[in-house]
Amino acid sequence: MKHPTLTKAAAALITIVLLAILLSQVSVADVVTTLTSINPLYLVAGFFLYAFSYFFRALRFWILLDGELSLKDLFRVVCVHNMVNSVLPARTGELSYVYLLKKVHQRSVGDGVATLVVARMFDIVVIVIFFLLVLQFMGDTPSALVGFAWVGGITIVGVITVLILLLYFGRTLFSGVKSLFEKYDVVRWNLGKYLLAKAEETVDCLDRIKSPGLFKYVQVLLVSCGIWLSLYLLIYLLVIGMDISVGFLAALFASTFAIISTVLPVQGIGGFGTIEGAWTIGFMLVGLAKADAISSGFIYHIVVILYFIILGFYGLLALKAQNIIPSHKQ
Repeated sequence: MKHPTLTKAAAALITIVLLAILLSQVSVADVVTTLTSINPLYLVAGFFLYAFSYFFRALRFWILLDGELSLKDLFRVVCVHNMVNSVLPARTGELSYVYLLKKVHQRSVGDGVATLVVARMFDIVVIVIFFLLVLQFMGDTPSALVGFAWVGGITIVGVITVLILLLYFGRTLFSGVKSLFEKYDVVRWNLGKYLLAKAEETVDCLDRIKSPGLFKYVQVLLVSCGIWLSLYLLIYLLVIGMDISVGFLAALFASTFAIISTVLPVQGIGGFGTIEGAWTIGFMLVGLAKADAISSGFIYHIVVILYFIILGFYGLLALKAQNIIPSHKQ
């Protein structure tokens, strides 16, 4: 019980400290005024782009699961999963995908873990590729940021290496872990047996993912590009709606800092504080005034929260209609 409590306490502390710092630099009234002045057409178009990213996420899981599940049901799972994951601290909401996949279609925990891990690795690769392309084509990029190119390149190599190890040497790694469990008699405990069983399920799913070969990876890569292109277009629409004078490449570069903050193991409750802080850093680097950067960060986060709540409640209602999620009366 100590670990979850410490995680929540850390998230609450981070949220309070960062929000106090950010709000001391900007007028809340200005944030509200800018938010209410955005043309509703931009907000509606942004919502559809956000929903498109969910469709692409569902399609990616559909590909990874060999098309054995309904794309419609996977879309509903994604709606709930993203809402829970956006609210809970330290990415603990990721477990909701594994739970819902098992609950909706009785897929194994290993199937959920394997497909989620592979999906997240492709997310990292695509985000870094986009970031490196922007650095390449932004002529006025500060020289101090050249180091990001090296970090990005190392990240891609590292993620791809881990992905190859999991897909092609996962069975060997599992055999080694199993031997250690047996050697030290860990399997005598129920937890040891459970972990070993779920690890084997994960390896089985990874074997199925790699079996079609290169074409499947190309499909997953292209769909992952669709996810992030939709989200970056959404961000640019909001930037235009807020009358922020930066180009598409500059917006993509700046917003990547906020996106990366969402995958960090330590973040504020609901991302509050960390997302705005990272957004502010990114947009100040492309020349936006500090107050405007902070205000636009809050507006972006508020709009995205509205989007994922709408889609999340749609997913919950759809799953409840299937009797997947029981009502309180039951």
